[in-house]
Amino acid sequence: MLSPQKPLVLQGDHGLDRKSAQGHASYYYSFTRLTTAGTLTLGDEIIDLNGLSWLDREWSSGSLADDQQGWDWFALQLDDGADMMFYRLRQAYDATDPNSGGVWVGAGGNSVTLAASDVRIETLAHWASPRGGRYPARWRLLIPTRDCRLTVTPIMADQELDVLVRYWEGAVDVTGACGTQRVSGMGYVELTGYAEEM
Repeated sequence: MLSPQKPLVLQGDHGLDRKSAQGHASYYYSFTRLTTAGTLTLGDEIIDLNGLSWLDREWSSGSLADDQQGWDWFALQLDDGADMMFYRLRQAYDATDPNSGGVWVGAGGNSVTLAASDVRIETLAHWASPRGGRYPARWRLLIPTRDCRLTVTPIMADQELDVLVRYWEGAVDVTGACGTQRVSGMGYVELTGYAEEM
């Protein structure tokens, strides 16, 4: 069972999320906080599950523009009730594409768009894939408009997927502060454009 705790969030401009100066875009919406309950069956064992989920739906005109090398995408649920989604589109020499962006969803469900300049991402550590490539593996996110400083750490280093393309996609822990209030949380990060072919 999935039950929304907050209203649907339309990413970008009423659901149309521009990704490049060349016209790449996607339709994109999210339920950032869903009360979740169900069961998991493993052999003869039935395990009751409950917690929070995040649901995204996105369909696009293309994945990356010619001048983009990949993206760093964060979806974070904080214990003060706030949620944040932010994607950083990377250009050559690790420059941030101005079409990067996201949304901050307050505990009450009100959402505020985040522009590329609203979030600063600092890489604090890296992880070298045994399959080739070097991924960021710990970050500090600074959001001055929310007075937030968040440290995001992978729950385990190797969450790399080796499918049609190789990329890193996995669970993370969050610690930090917004104003004078300490916050923690959990989330999900997706990293593309870092894998090397072997």
